[in-house]
Amino acid sequence: MTGDVNSPVAILDKDLAKYPSYTIETFELCDCCGARFAIGYHQECKSHAAIDRRSDELPKMLREMLAADHGHERKHKHFTEIWVISNWDAAAS
Repeated sequence: MTGDVNSPVAILDKDLAKYPSYTIETFELCDCCGARFAIGYHQECKSHAAIDRRSDELPKMLREMLAADHGHERKHKHFTEIWVISNWDAAAS
C-alpha cells in the first residue's frame, strides 16, 4: 500500500468497518470464488473527477487482479490499491 489517498481501492466486504475513511462507490464479486469487494476512494481524495472518468474500468481491473490471485494460488488481499491516479494520464497516452 502506497498510502496515496488518490488511489482507488478495493476492500474485502467483511473488512469494510476497518476502513471508515473510505467512500464506497460500488461492489464487485470475484468471478472465481464469489468474494465481495467494495470499490472506493479515501475521503480526502483530491481527484474525484479522475475516478469518475475511470470508474467503469475499475471493476474490470479488480476482477483481473482477483483472477490472477487464483491463477497464482494466493489469497486475496483484504485491502488493495487498484492503481494510482497520478499514473492514469501517463497510462492513457
